[in-house]
Amino acid sequence: MESLSRQLEERADRLARASVEWMYEDPFWEARYGIERARRFGGEDAQFHVRYLVQALREQQTSVMEGYAQWLRTLLCSRGMCSLHLDQNFAGLQAALATEGFGPNSPAHAYVQAARDALRYTAGPARTLQERAAELARRTTRALSAEVPASLQSRLEAELLLHLSYLQDAVGLQHPEFFERHVEWYQGFWPRRELGVLPFPRLLEALAAELPDPEAIQAVLGPARISKEKHS
Repeated sequence: MESLSRQLEERADRLARASVEWMYEDPFWEARYGIERARRFGGEDAQFHVRYLVQALREQQTSVMEGYAQWLRTLLCSRGMCSLHLDQNFAGLQAALATEGFGPNSPAHAYVQAARDALRYTAGPARTLQERAAELARRTTRALSAEVPASLQSRLEAELLLHLSYLQDAVGLQHPEFFERHVEWYQGFWPRRELGVLPFPRLLEALAAELPDPEAIQAVLGPARISKEKHS
C-alpha cells in the first residue's frame, strides 16, 4: 500500500482541514476551549489522524490505528472530550477521504473504520451503555416529549447521545471524575443548546431513569451521581 500511503501523505493538509472544519459550527468548542485554541488543537489532532493512517497503511497493520484510537481517547477524555467526539473526527476523516476519491471500498476507509471500531468497549456496564445508547436516547426523548417541542426532539436525542458517551467513558475508563467535570461545566453551557425550557437537571434525571443496571453504573461512578438532587 506504499502508493496509497504516499498519495495520502501528499494530501495530508487538505484531508486534515476538511475532516474537522464541520465541528466548529457547534458552539460547544468555542465555549469549552475558546475558538482559537479549539481550532489549533483540533487541527493538530487531525494532522495526527492522517499521519497515523499513513503509517498504518505503510505497515499494512490496522493495529496501528486501533492502538492510536484507544490511546488518544484516554488523553482526550482527560481534557473534557468523549468517545463520541473522537468517533466523529474519524467519521470526518472518512468523509474527507471519500471527497478525494478514497471511499468505502478503499483500504484507507477501512483502516479509519478500524480506529472507530476500537472505540467500542468490550465488557461490563460501559459496553452495555454503548450498545444501547441509541435506544436509551430514544426512550429518554419519549419520556421528555411533553416537555420539549416536537421540532426540537431530534436535537434532544443527539444531546442525550453525547451525555451517554461521557458516561460510557467515565465507566469504561474508570474515571468517574470525567463525567462529574463534564456535568458541572455543561450546566452553565446548557442554555446555549436552546432546547426550550427543559432544565439540564431534568434531562439528567430522565436519562438516569432509563439506564440499564443503574446500580452497577453508580457503583463505578461513586460520587459522580446522576441525580436531580445533585444538580438542582
